[in-house]
Amino acid sequence: MAKGLSRLYTQRAKEVQASAIREICKLVTKKEIHSMAGGWPDPKIFPAEEIREIAFKVLTDYPELALQYGPSEGLPALREELARWTASRDGISCTPDNILITHGSAQGMELAAKVLIEPGDVAFVGLPTYFGGTGACQTFGAELVGIPLDDEGMIPEALAERIEEIHSAGKRTKLIYVIPDFQNPTGATLPVERRMRIVELANEYDLAVVEDNPYRNLCFAGEPLPPLKAYDTEGRVICLRSFSKIFCPGLRLAFTIAEEDMIRRMVIARQFEDCCSNMLGQYILLEFISQGLLDEQIKKNCQYYKEKRDILLASLERHFPKTVQWNRPDGGFFIFVHLPDNLDSEELLCDAVDRNVAFVAGAPFYVDGRGRNTFRLSYAQSDKHTIEKAVAVLGHLIKERTAEEREEKK
Repeated sequence: MAKGLSRLYTQRAKEVQASAIREICKLVTKKEIHSMAGGWPDPKIFPAEEIREIAFKVLTDYPELALQYGPSEGLPALREELARWTASRDGISCTPDNILITHGSAQGMELAAKVLIEPGDVAFVGLPTYFGGTGACQTFGAELVGIPLDDEGMIPEALAERIEEIHSAGKRTKLIYVIPDFQNPTGATLPVERRMRIVELANEYDLAVVEDNPYRNLCFAGEPLPPLKAYDTEGRVICLRSFSKIFCPGLRLAFTIAEEDMIRRMVIARQFEDCCSNMLGQYILLEFISQGLLDEQIKKNCQYYKEKRDILLASLERHFPKTVQWNRPDGGFFIFVHLPDNLDSEELLCDAVDRNVAFVAGAPFYVDGRGRNTFRLSYAQSDKHTIEKAVAVLGHLIKERTAEEREEKK
C-alpha cells in the first residue's frame, strides 16, 4: 500500500484552509439548485461577440506576438493604456512602471503578501472581510487582527486603537487590507474621510495598505469615490484592480498599481511562479479598451446588476421576517444578512441545500470566530426566478427556526 506524501507536507500546507465559496460551489452544480453563493459575473452579460471579433483580428494580424511568452510585468502597450485609463477614471497619477498585469487580482494579493509578510507579522483586516485576502496573508504566516466595520466600512477610530495597541506590544505591524468600494461581503463603501484617515494611519505607523477593489466600477448611483491610492503621497498603497467583474473572468486579467520598487519586487516574485500573464488575453483586452468598449461595457454592467439588486431587495422585503437585517448596497454583487443572534447560518445552509437553495455562511468572513448569525447572498449570476424562489425558501426556513426558538423559550 502506498504511503503517500502526507508526512512530507509543510506546516503551511497543513494549516491552509479551503475557500468556503469554492467548497459551497462544488455542492451546487446540480441544475435544480437555486444558487446565490458565488460572486461570479453573469455570463449573459459577457461581451462574447466583441471578444470573438477582436480575437480573430489579433490572431490574424500578429499571432506570433499574441501566442508567445511576454514580459513578466505585462504587455507594455496595455500597461500604458491602463495608466491613462486609471488617470482619467480614478485620478491616480502613474506610469507603466507602476503597473503589473496579473492572473486575477488574487495573484496580485498573493504576490503583495509574499513580498511584505514574514511569519508573525500583523495584518489588520475587516470584520468581516473577503477571506481570499486574509488567506493570502495567513499563507505567509501573518497574524490577523480584525477591525470592526459599520454601514460605512472599516472604522478608522477602531483601526487606530488596534494599531497602537499592537504596536505598543512590540509586534511587527505590516499592512492594512481593505476593500473600499461595495465591500465583500457587506457591500459597504468607505466615505472619503475614512479613506484619507486610513492612508494617514499607514503613514503614521509605517504600514502598507492593500486596497482590493474588484467591484469599484460596478457603481449603481453616480460615480465611485476616489480610491485610496489617489490619496497616497508616500507610495504605501498597493491597489489591486480586476477585469473579472467588468469584462470577463475567464481571461484571468487584473492589474496592480504600486510604487515602482514594490512592482519590481512583485515581478521578481512572480517570475518563479508563472513567468507572465497570458499574452492573447492581454492583446484582446488592449483592443477592447482602445476601441472604447470597456467604458460601454461598464455602463451595461451597472444597469444589468442594479436590476438584479433591486429584485433581491424587493424579495427580501416580501419574504424575510422583521427580525432579520440586511444592507442596501449602491454597487457590487452582495447583500449581507444578519439573523437574530441565536440563529446559526451554517445550520440554515444545511436545510437550504436540502431544498435546493445555496448561499455562503458568514463565519468564514470573520477572523475572530464571530459571524455565525450572518450570511452572504449574491445576485450576480441569478435570474429573477432564482432570486425569488431562493429568498422565499430562505424566508420560510428562517421563520420556522424563529418559531422553534420561541417555543423552546416557553
